[in-house]
Amino acid sequence: MPRTRRAARVTSWVAVALLGGAPVVTGGVAWAEPPSDDDVAAAHAAADAAALDVAGAQSRLDAIRAELGRAEAAVQTAAEDYAEAREALADAKRETAQARERANRAQRAEDAARGTLAEAYRTTARANENGLGPLDVVAGARDVGDVVSGEAAQRAVDRKVAGALALQADVRSAARNADARWQAARAAQQDASAAAEAAFATARRTAADLTARTAAAEDERDRLFARLADLRSTSVELERQREADRQERAAAASEAAARERAEDAASSGGSSGTSETTADRADAPGAQADPEPERPRSGGTDDGARADDERQAEPAPQPTRTREPAPDPAPRPDPKPDPPPVSGVGQGSAAQGREALAWARSKIGTPYQWGGDGDPGYDCSGLTSGAWNAAGVWITRTSRSQYLTVGKVSYDRMRPGDLIFYANDTSDPSTIRHVAIYAGGGMMVEAPRPGIDVRETPVRWDEVMPYAGRP
Repeated sequence: MPRTRRAARVTSWVAVALLGGAPVVTGGVAWAEPPSDDDVAAAHAAADAAALDVAGAQSRLDAIRAELGRAEAAVQTAAEDYAEAREALADAKRETAQARERANRAQRAEDAARGTLAEAYRTTARANENGLGPLDVVAGARDVGDVVSGEAAQRAVDRKVAGALALQADVRSAARNADARWQAARAAQQDASAAAEAAFATARRTAADLTARTAAAEDERDRLFARLADLRSTSVELERQREADRQERAAAASEAAARERAEDAASSGGSSGTSETTADRADAPGAQADPEPERPRSGGTDDGARADDERQAEPAPQPTRTREPAPDPAPRPDPKPDPPPVSGVGQGSAAQGREALAWARSKIGTPYQWGGDGDPGYDCSGLTSGAWNAAGVWITRTSRSQYLTVGKVSYDRMRPGDLIFYANDTSDPSTIRHVAIYAGGGMMVEAPRPGIDVRETPVRWDEVMPYAGRP
């Protein structure tokens, strides 16, 4: 039903409720049925929008944008929770398979030990039946050529049986332990499977909520644009464009401020976990090699030079000797920078970074897939791990573990292929929700979220972790 007719219908029923009269005829149509909950909500939203002035409408548009941003972050968080749950399930499956194999080996060893024990008893029984002595049992012969002490031979038989008994007890205990570990691993796998299913259900609900919020936001934005057009005597399309320009300027200012904060924070803390050469730094777009450090002059500092002049002005204690110049004061080392929040090691070269980026770019247009590794789509960390694995550098599967293990570099030192991490709390790596590959020139490649394919897009600087990552 058109929005105007729906609002009119609700208005009619509101009037009926207030005046206690009959249904109101609107537009030649008498409404015989009460409005639905959706109709009532739409009417209230329309009335709220109509009551807003320009500033209020723009403020509400900003609030809608922020709400959708939070909902998108929730989707990315749920997606990474699911990716971690899938990895935990895969680890549990591997552990279960290994435990099952260990249990099987232990069972085979127990069977063999049991067979050895049974054979020892059978040999002893046959010897007794045939009237052979203990030495026959030990030697495995049918007759005895030598006379051996009966007591010594009996002790040898006893030792053989006792050894078989001890071996059987040991392997039996090992088999029971291996079986218990397998049972525990199987239970852990079942728990991991349940956790993965729960995480997936949560992720899907979160994505569905984002879809519903987006649809509702579009509907509310339409009403707000209509209100702005009415207040300014313009068209809805003009207000759409005007609002898009306003939010673009606001976003650009916010991103610039966020980038400055990120670069300042990383630069003040230095970089760690990565050995970076001048050639590597020069490889990054827009990066410049560090200037050559200034060499100290032979005269030392200005204060040292003045001191030398003063000493030279004093009378020499021995005319035949001259005072040696004072040595240059030892330079004080710069204070050590604060270490990054977590350690890590970078092993990839600049060439491998470019190779990883090229691989990621080849996947642009591939659909997003929950926990995807390329069959048929990718999630964010599936894309980054696939890119660097293709370049010959193995990295872990989830964004949170990737941040912990890769080398750390400040944002002003980034080069193509480095990883950019986003978190709900940038001081806590466990809240990381997204990772992307730096492409140079202020761009990155990412698998953003369900409904949006792998793409190359400008770097977003809000909520980035204190350091970029270098595998």
